[in-house]
Amino acid sequence: MNEQELRQALSTLEMYKVQAESLAEQQQIITFSLEEYSRARDTLGKWKDAEKGAELLVPVGGNSFVFAKVANNKKALIGVGSGVTVEKPLDEAITTLETRINELAEANKKLTDSLTMLEVRSSQLSQVVQAEYDRLQKQG
Repeated sequence: MNEQELRQALSTLEMYKVQAESLAEQQQIITFSLEEYSRARDTLGKWKDAEKGAELLVPVGGNSFVFAKVANNKKALIGVGSGVTVEKPLDEAITTLETRINELAEANKKLTDSLTMLEVRSSQLSQVVQAEYDRLQKQG
């Protein structure tokens, strides 16, 4: 390996590092979304099972809750994207959330696989670079 190839390998290692950081950030966002959708699904499930007039604690985010009385446990408003919400039967809303959770879990798995593959490549290239660096140190 000549000096140019060594510089290229170091540049590639830096690129791997940036990609790994980006994947980790994406994974963190997906994890947060998974938690949010799971909380929403669980809340809708409890709402569905509650009797009219029952008082429930409803999460509003930030680990905060409000007391709410069940007036209608047959329908829910659910976001469909771009700030648009639609009214759906509660069972359908729960199914929609479960579908999103599954999609996010699959995306998270793909990110994990990509991150693992990137870490393997980075480790292999690091070993090659270190071996070459050690060889160059012995030469001069």
